Amino acid sequence: MAGGWWWGSARFFKVVLCILLRVFSVGRVGVLFDFDGTLSPLDVSRDVARVRDDVAAILGELVKRYVVGIVSSKDCNFLLSRVPSLHGYACVDGLEVLVGDYLILDSAVTSRELLKSIEDVHAEARGLRDVFVEEKRSLLGFLLGFSIDWRRRGGPPEGLDRVVREATSRGLHVVNYRYNPFVDIYISRRGKGDAVKIMRALLNLDKLIYVGDGENDVPAFSVADVSVLVRHDFNRELRLDVDYEVEFGELARWLITHVLSGRIS
Repeated sequence: MAGGWWWGSARFFKVVLCILLRVFSVGRVGVLFDFDGTLSPLDVSRDVARVRDDVAAILGELVKRYVVGIVSSKDCNFLLSRVPSLHGYACVDGLEVLVGDYLILDSAVTSRELLKSIEDVHAEARGLRDVFVEEKRSLLGFLLGFSIDWRRRGGPPEGLDRVVREATSRGLHVVNYRYNPFVDIYISRRGKGDAVKIMRALLNLDKLIYVGDGENDVPAFSVADVSVLVRHDFNRELRLDVDYEVEFGELARWLITHVLSGRIS
């Protein structure tokens, strides 16, 4: 009788242990970051944009324990030069994704008409005065989109409406922002929510932490398990329902106390 009780108890505790391990098992945890305004200051030009030194040091530790990637409106050529050796990159808001040995491009690049349209509108945008037009090309050379940035001049440039109308009439995707001093024009309608879903599937993530700072990060926040908004001078008025908020200058410390410590991962 005692032996039967012991055998039954052992089986019971084994079942409970298996359940607890399944419930509390972390699995593969991914930490995905936006770039501009999150890892790098927002108010700097493309050529000097870099990851803060203190954050770069933490990224080096994160990649040893977690799956780490970038989800950005920047192009892959730029991101690879600034943040090398990560597990994955979703570039140009998900129009191009690089994970390991695999490169995925939006099917819009198979349309000669769209490729010609984006090149034509890009050429027209370059004629605007006192703006910075940042082109976003794929690793294979396709123009996937571009930004028209007027933060240095204080307001939208004359002729911007004409460029936006032309882009829209030719089937391109135009993204306007309430708080950001720029407009994005893309070859196809994608977003960071799509990018995060693709990255999650390709990297086989069980839990996903997303860190971003802007309006275009909202779709990514909505599909992440943990959402983290980075605050700075350019998004003080932005109100979002996120799990955590952290000041730009405190991101490195926050990653240590909340992620590397295992507190939320």
